[in-house]
Amino acid sequence: MGAGESIAIQTKFNRSNDFYFVGEQISGNILFQNDHDRLKLDEIFVELVGELGYKTQESRSSTDSNGNSTTEHYTEYHHIPFLTLTVLLARPNNKQHKMSLSRGTYRWPFEFSLPENLPPSSAPNNEAYPHIKYYTRVVFDRPWYKRNITQTHLLTISPRINLLRRNDLQETFAFADQNRKRLRLQCCLFRGGIMPGQLLSFQINLHNPEQSKIKKIEATFIQYRKTAVDSHNETIFSVDLPGLSEFDELHLQRSFDLLVPNTYLTPTYTFTTSYHGYSHHITVHYELKLKVKSHGIFTKIEVNIPVIVGTEAVPEQQQQQQNYDMIMPTNISPDFNENNAPPSYETVVKNK
Repeated sequence: MGAGESIAIQTKFNRSNDFYFVGEQISGNILFQNDHDRLKLDEIFVELVGELGYKTQESRSSTDSNGNSTTEHYTEYHHIPFLTLTVLLARPNNKQHKMSLSRGTYRWPFEFSLPENLPPSSAPNNEAYPHIKYYTRVVFDRPWYKRNITQTHLLTISPRINLLRRNDLQETFAFADQNRKRLRLQCCLFRGGIMPGQLLSFQINLHNPEQSKIKKIEATFIQYRKTAVDSHNETIFSVDLPGLSEFDELHLQRSFDLLVPNTYLTPTYTFTTSYHGYSHHITVHYELKLKVKSHGIFTKIEVNIPVIVGTEAVPEQQQQQQNYDMIMPTNISPDFNENNAPPSYETVVKNK
């Protein structure tokens, strides 16, 4: 924008935490303070965009005038739009080619109806690739020779994943590993499904016939995101199980309860979308990893236990009355810099 221009756009949503379940309504108001005497526009609209982001490692070669060849390696970032909903806020009347806003304050209401089949937003780290991201973008569409005025706001959207629909998750799951010194660790997970804010409860059985000295047992809860060409692992928490430092007895049986942070976590999910004739998918799953660290060589033991993360565990008749009272992750910035923003409006429109 030119020197001396002053533009103030504010988006007010009907919820303070910017969290919505699929099938719900997103509504609010666009507030605009115009300090121009006359602001000429083609139209004004707000759109809701959902995208699948992933990265690939690429290379390109070049040859200089002397015949020397060089290869450059770089990271290419891809953004696949799978949802674009648009609400027109203002446009010229039939007798005008352009609309003109005089100095003053303007307010436009908007509303989106979320489809039921949307994948969940990625969290806790929504900037790492691959990811699912949702954002609204307010666009003041200006004449072609001037840059559009935009404002972008991140939202968190999730399907309802009800753990009560999975009867198998109430069963006990057992996994085990053994090293060359016959040190054997078995872990029994009391429930295969968990929600943020709940206790991840399990029992370990340790058989140590040679009385190897154990330094510690480390418990790590990990989120895995994966596409066909990209992946990201996020540690949700990692702790040393208490009371096991320098353990060297023959046998141990003990139960532990580890608190899952009461913040939004992407539920376990698989999503597939098509774009330009190609299929793209992303999966999100979790593991509880128990790692035994003991003295000596050839002593490694690692037990990996799959865990299903849901959003609720309530009877279906009560489902719509539930309020989402988790703490929203602090690393989500509602208004992000245009330099790091998702693809431009022109790009999204072109690829529709």
